[in-house]
Amino acid sequence: MAIQTKQRLELAKHAALLLAAMAISACQTVPYQGQARDVKRRPGEGGVVVIKVDHRPEDRDVAEQKMRSNCGALEVRVESEEEVVVGQKTEGSSRDTNREADKQQVGSLFGIPVVSGDAGGVDSQTSTTTTQLKEWQIAYKCVAPSGSPKKVK
Repeated sequence: MAIQTKQRLELAKHAALLLAAMAISACQTVPYQGQARDVKRRPGEGGVVVIKVDHRPEDRDVAEQKMRSNCGALEVRVESEEEVVVGQKTEGSSRDTNREADKQQVGSLFGIPVVSGDAGGVDSQTSTTTTQLKEWQIAYKCVAPSGSPKKVK
């Protein structure tokens, strides 16, 4: 009977280790895939590639690959890099608050009730926020291998 209990404890340990290993492998993340897009492309001549303003090295690698694939055997010379505003996003919100009437009769004048206080109603509040949409643009040219142009790695 003591042997069966030991075997059960050993089996429970192995099961716990297996579950822990499965949990750890399930928590692995998918590696980030860089993102870039061509906004202007003149085959064999140059163009403009766009990445996010807060880009990661993987985004830059994809942009450089796009430039190299457009230039082929020619070298890539980066002409300029800059942050560009490409649009805007506007978000708005509003809030209505019902205000209760707090009128009360304070007396009468010639038989007509005299009241004091505020009338009920609705208080409205509106808020609008506009944000610029920006991207990082890289303008480049394809140049002959001679000379000393900047070459993208």
